[in-house]
Amino acid sequence: MTSTRVTLVSLACLACLPTSIGCAPQDGGPEQRHAYYDEPHQFPVGVPYAGPEIETDTPEAVASADECGRGRGIDAEGSCVRLVTREHEFGGMVQIPAGAFMRGDIPSRYDAGPTRARAYAQHAGQPLFQDNLPSYWIDGYEISRQAYAQCVEDGTCTLPQCLDGTDGSPTEAQIGTADLGAFPQTCVSHDQAQAYCEWRGARLPTEAEWEYAARGPEGWIYPWGHEFRDELGLALGPVGYDPLDISYFGLKGFGGNAIEWVADAYEDDANLSRYLGGTFRLPTGPLARAWAAWKQGLCGGEACELGQRYVVKGGRTGARAGAWQIAPGQAIVTMPTSNFEGDRAIAQHPRLGFRCAADLEPDQPSLTVPVPAVPLPLYRQQGDFDMFLAVAEVVNREEAIRFCSVLRAPGDPEELPEGGNGWRLPTLEEVRAVALWFGGPGPFWAADGAIEQTYVDTETAEWGPVEAADDEPLMARCIRSH
Repeated sequence: MTSTRVTLVSLACLACLPTSIGCAPQDGGPEQRHAYYDEPHQFPVGVPYAGPEIETDTPEAVASADECGRGRGIDAEGSCVRLVTREHEFGGMVQIPAGAFMRGDIPSRYDAGPTRARAYAQHAGQPLFQDNLPSYWIDGYEISRQAYAQCVEDGTCTLPQCLDGTDGSPTEAQIGTADLGAFPQTCVSHDQAQAYCEWRGARLPTEAEWEYAARGPEGWIYPWGHEFRDELGLALGPVGYDPLDISYFGLKGFGGNAIEWVADAYEDDANLSRYLGGTFRLPTGPLARAWAAWKQGLCGGEACELGQRYVVKGGRTGARAGAWQIAPGQAIVTMPTSNFEGDRAIAQHPRLGFRCAADLEPDQPSLTVPVPAVPLPLYRQQGDFDMFLAVAEVVNREEAIRFCSVLRAPGDPEELPEGGNGWRLPTLEEVRAVALWFGGPGPFWAADGAIEQTYVDTETAEWGPVEAADDEPLMARCIRSH
């Protein structure tokens, strides 16, 4: 009988690109039945919050942190207290407790089919990792049009303008009886969002701060829990209008309404790089070539430097997308129908807004989160080898081999040994032995060529060889023999 052991790191559960950004749903519609393919078993054991709700504002002594409810924190005396808020003219900020939490996003399946036709990164949110943050302030809602207008009137902020020249105002049907000023301010650039936050004595949140405030310590896929809500509105509404779009800490608008700028520059492999001891992508690889061609297309066929892309967040809490802060004097000459990764927020967009964050004042007492991070296996010991649970996507054969050679899993030496840590591409037979955990359908690079999982019947999908040129953009997952 084969034994199974998992190596645990305190990490989280996550998933695909944010639905609200406008990307294609990962698992398709009813006509696309993907249940026949093995899905990666990487989800943590955490469940949506089911603890006590404490109504009083009075600090309450608790025997253990677990007795402290959602939307609360533990103060220096060990008492459970309601989260601190501070008001401003157009809303308020919430003090997020210090603590460890889980970052990142994993797909429910690994399908390289779309990226064989056009190379791009589908899953920039994977793999998973633990992060730790001190206590900080963050807005309870997105910045409203009325709030931003005051900054414009003050002479600090400039008028918002989408790439199509409009200001992104919702339609009369969308506004209904609501006040236009209560809608999120969209169609702003990253620089405009940062200027507003600085005007208020704040800043844009980091990606980590945004994600922690959205998902809390229990690794929720969405701000409200693990299940997608079919009734989530796709149109903009007033900030805070959806009573069900509320995060673990009681903040609004992370899952629906506007998607949001954060402070961090965008890189496809930012999360994956945490487990690498070197680079694996080639300047002539399929992703690099596709990106260069796409960017040149934006510039009318000429080489140009458009500016910097920054992370955009929204929908699934750990998912990541990128949008441009276009450099002064530059412009998009040829407007594509979608961003490089397939979403629609190329730059200033009618759905792209923001909120602000701030450091805790030196004299402000800090709170800590009452719930510990959820453990999650990052690699699985199965039979005679370990399998790393993250993948490199859009890699040619040489890049796939390089990826395994520079992989550094938890417990591996900090300094990459000569020849790597023993990680390598699996053979087809090795993949068949761990098919339940490998995650299909691929194609993936293997030691003996390219392999994919193909449909057999309503309950079976088998791994087999597939034709692929060495420079085709497939996926790679690594194993290590004991």
